[in-house]
Amino acid sequence: MCGRFVISSNNVFGLEYKPSFNIVPSQLVPVKTINDAKLMKWTYAPLWKKDMNLINCRSETMNEKPSFRNAKRCVIFHNGWYEWLRKDKEKIPFYHYCQSNSFAGLYNDIGCLILTRAATDQINHIHHRQPVLLDNSEISSYLEGENLLNSKANYDINFYRVSKDVNNPQNNNSNLITMVDTT
Repeated sequence: MCGRFVISSNNVFGLEYKPSFNIVPSQLVPVKTINDAKLMKWTYAPLWKKDMNLINCRSETMNEKPSFRNAKRCVIFHNGWYEWLRKDKEKIPFYHYCQSNSFAGLYNDIGCLILTRAATDQINHIHHRQPVLLDNSEISSYLEGENLLNSKANYDINFYRVSKDVNNPQNNNSNLITMVDTT
């Protein structure tokens, strides 16, 4: 689902940004659009229902849903993201990272969201959805409307278990992405 992510860089798309290791919905995040780059609120709502507060959208159905009819494309920068494995009543956090630093997204005047897709075989045991990832060479084409929702970037993901400290949105430091020894 991608409900939390990481930006460890302090200059993104030419914008100054304070690194965050536990980005939560409604925070400002660096976004690239076809025209420029800007900080945008990570929450989306259709203009006719401003209290909807969406953070993700299934890429498979984005063109069918009225909520996204007037949305524009954007790219959201990241250095990695968290997903939780549900095991009995326990939620175990994993940090995911890859070569790609770009989530495919949508935006409007209210904010932005991350497009998701079915998780690849290598990570679907943790969560059944993952963000749509783009290679740097695909960003312009995606922003111009090309269908790149199955980019090869989606198949080169690494992950490892991290501390449950990430469960608390107030925790925000680089220790959150430190691998936890599970032996």
